[in-house]
Amino acid sequence: MITFNRHDLVWLKLDAVRHAEYAGPAPMEPISALSLLHRWVLSGHPLIVARQEDVLPHCLRVGLAEPPSWGKKRLSFIVNSQGIEKHQQGPNLANVLPGLPQHWQAGAVALQAFLDEHNIAAHVYGSSAVQVLTGLPCLTESSDLDVLFKPVSWLDAEKLCLFLIALQTEYPEFKVDGEVLNPSGQAVQWRELHRSFSDPNSKLMVKTNHTVKLVALATYQQGFQCPVGSAA
Repeated sequence: MITFNRHDLVWLKLDAVRHAEYAGPAPMEPISALSLLHRWVLSGHPLIVARQEDVLPHCLRVGLAEPPSWGKKRLSFIVNSQGIEKHQQGPNLANVLPGLPQHWQAGAVALQAFLDEHNIAAHVYGSSAVQVLTGLPCLTESSDLDVLFKPVSWLDAEKLCLFLIALQTEYPEFKVDGEVLNPSGQAVQWRELHRSFSDPNSKLMVKTNHTVKLVALATYQQGFQCPVGSAA
């Protein structure tokens, strides 16, 4: 059975658009939203797997993140999982790096070197991933790099957050956003995780494939004892 995780990318079969359902959040006539979806899929562009809260079996909630030239709307659709033609994780940072803006390069190279040294997987999502995969201009002056970090140990998660703080100081023009995903499938925004280091009683806003909830720091730490890939 295929597992679709948050931030994964899927390519929809064109005939599956007819059975898609517009799910917001932008106020738009469903027929207009489906017309945009048809244009996007016809162009061979990927959709983004969203949180699967209140989604029926064999269905999948996906997002369409328009680039500025298309209107920059964020649209959500419910599609039949049987209509998925291709499915993959977001591109690796190493594969995205050559296409990042020039003023990001030094910081991105430093980040990649740290990830290689500590053997931490990192997948890019958001505007950077869409730009690389579609060739459409998505990044703006205010953009940051969204990365899903996947350390396999709590020690590596700590090192990662401390490194990212130092990276932002050394390369302030290179803005890194994103989440730290533990092996149990719980993701926390990396800055929020870093802030929790000073308070062992912290509560974290944890996202999984199906839920968003406050979780004790200790509970999140325990997730690093789970087998890799046991996503919630």
